[in-house]
Amino acid sequence: MKFITNRTIILKSFIAAIAVLGIKNFIFKHLSLYGQDFHDLIELADISIIFTGAFFVFGLLLAATMTDFKESEKIPGEIASNLEAIKDWIYLAFRAPRTGTSDLCRQELNPVFLRQEMIAITNGIVEWINSNGKDSNVIFPLIRKSNEIAYYFAERGVDKEAIKGIQENTNAMRKQLTRAYSISRNNFIKPAYTLLHSILFIVMSLLLITKFKSPSADYLVTSAITYLFCYLYLLISGLDDPFDIFNGDTNVDLKPIDRFRQRLVSDFLV
Repeated sequence: MKFITNRTIILKSFIAAIAVLGIKNFIFKHLSLYGQDFHDLIELADISIIFTGAFFVFGLLLAATMTDFKESEKIPGEIASNLEAIKDWIYLAFRAPRTGTSDLCRQELNPVFLRQEMIAITNGIVEWINSNGKDSNVIFPLIRKSNEIAYYFAERGVDKEAIKGIQENTNAMRKQLTRAYSISRNNFIKPAYTLLHSILFIVMSLLLITKFKSPSADYLVTSAITYLFCYLYLLISGLDDPFDIFNGDTNVDLKPIDRFRQRLVSDFLV
């Protein structure tokens, strides 16, 4: 199953190439207009410039989407780093001298509570990234749970540097998740997608009515061009939202957060 989900673009492009070949050979070869077969209306040399221009436009749009994708690739690692830093600040809170004379300041810190909070925050971030809706009403209250740890420490006279460190890393993590939310929710400009759809329609239509010198050239060129253009379109669509769980090929790698979660569960305040 993982083999298929990680190669959806290849499979969809291959299916599109087979479909165009089938339509051309089983439908269009039986149609004619004033005695002229539909599949032989124009010569390949007459439209080669169109294919060249179409590839150029697809390349420009691909370069534009790659910028956001490169930025998105950094986000899981940065989130994991901030979570790791918050974990270290919690360790410091247990070891550093405490100040204050209130009853709460005399109490022992609760490791079970802190462990559960960190695991809940980490699991919530992973679940939100893997969700379809990317609901802001879920992720931002979840991030505030990290500040609840800072408030918990402040009430108990914990070292101020630990409190400050937790808040700074929480704010940095909020910015990173806000950026992930923005990338996921704000797709590429609609006129650009309209242009892509128009180019795909024109290219596919021209391939269906283009005459080739031999049947083998017909099969090879039609399938190859269809495959390449469909692949480019699906790649651009996938890179436009690298946090979309349905785009297995172009998802950002959440391994840094997953590895942190494994370490957290196995050894944090056990």
